[in-house]
Amino acid sequence: MKTNNKIEYNDYKLLKNLEFYSVSDFSRVRSREGFSCEECGGNGVVYSEGGVSFCSRKKKIDVYNFSRIPARYSKCKNLKLDNGGWEIRDRSIQNALEYSIKYLENFPKFLPPFFVGLPGLGKTHLSVSIITELIFAYNQKCIFKQFRDLLSDIKDIYVKGLSEKEYVETLCSYDVMIIDDLGATRMSEWEISVLDNIIAKRYNSKKHTIFNSNLAFLNGKNFKATDSNQILDYKIGKRNISRIYEMSKILELNGEDYRMLSSKS
Repeated sequence: MKTNNKIEYNDYKLLKNLEFYSVSDFSRVRSREGFSCEECGGNGVVYSEGGVSFCSRKKKIDVYNFSRIPARYSKCKNLKLDNGGWEIRDRSIQNALEYSIKYLENFPKFLPPFFVGLPGLGKTHLSVSIITELIFAYNQKCIFKQFRDLLSDIKDIYVKGLSEKEYVETLCSYDVMIIDDLGATRMSEWEISVLDNIIAKRYNSKKHTIFNSNLAFLNGKNFKATDSNQILDYKIGKRNISRIYEMSKILELNGEDYRMLSSKS
């Protein structure tokens, strides 16, 4: 885990000179028209007596553009300055926002959040806002993975005869990883074992992983479920649950679905 000092946003001008947009299914970022980078002049390369290097600003833009953030979340840029129209509807949601800010302010000392709750409470919104700031203010290499896409990748490993070890090591090369909608679909024993390898390797290397799930924990305090199909412990296995409890700050969210509320207004 790299521990580059954060650049304070009061003095940090990068976001003001970036334009967030979307291409196909993913969010992208580029320099605003007319902006010229002081470091490289806009060509992405820095020439010095020590040789040639890539512009640090261009590196961050490239990291963001390869992070696979869904197009819908292009608006989620920063928790304090521009969080895409975030609205507080329940104290538990406010707690999640406040912890997210503390997590960034104390990165990497605080545990990454695990947002648990029903759909439409802002779990993915918060997660993407966090990694966007981690990329641009902390120089962190981040990746977003929808749980269903993760399972599709795992199936491709089997079908195409690829290396499971290489796939796991690739995911573990990222400083911070989001696994969104954890437990959303049924898993085979082999898929659970691959997920176990991913979580175990990131756990052992102390890499930060931000989890989101619509499912409840078996021993949840504020967000509960009675149907076994809605309990995460039964979906991903006891070993993964045990590691997750040590590597995450569990934040249980309650409230009304923001999407449904918006459709009524």
